[in-house]
Amino acid sequence: MIVRAGETKVVRRTPKWLMGVLVVSLLINGLVLGAVASRWRSLHAMPALGSSSNAHLFGFAVTLPPERRREVWSAVEADRAAIRPLRQVVRDAREEARKALLVEPFDAARYAAAQKRLFDAEQEMRLRGLDVIQAIAQRLTPAERAAFSRWEEEDRNRRRAFWRGVRGGDNQPDQPRERGAQPGQARN
Repeated sequence: MIVRAGETKVVRRTPKWLMGVLVVSLLINGLVLGAVASRWRSLHAMPALGSSSNAHLFGFAVTLPPERRREVWSAVEADRAAIRPLRQVVRDAREEARKALLVEPFDAARYAAAQKRLFDAEQEMRLRGLDVIQAIAQRLTPAERAAFSRWEEEDRNRRRAFWRGVRGGDNQPDQPRERGAQPGQARN
């Protein structure tokens, strides 16, 4: 742009402090969105249902086609609803154990009692979770049970590969070992 005699050029610059405010606003928005997403995920997380095989059966049911999944979920809704209050009991027992650990002076008997209550609450929730797992298993067709077996093996391999990577191990698949054999021990 050429400025002629008698004309003035108006240059408007954004103040530097405004850029700082925009960056801080962006960071706050990111924190809020992250907190909302985290809360949403925790509300829709798969409940702990005992052994990994049980949790995997529950996870496999999520992968069924939508109409089949709705059918299975509606059949086990009463059992799933019975687990919800037990989760709160476990959370409360866990919080009580945490508080007993932090109290000064440390009371070993109080901490042991809190741990026992936590253990009992988790056991009760897991036992109730078995009702859900058994109800799901009863409703699966033979083809779905076979698909579950393949799905679980693939999932196990993915998890093992992930942990080998985290631990810095090689990417070789796990070799089956004889019962009682130690890692690195030669087979006969």
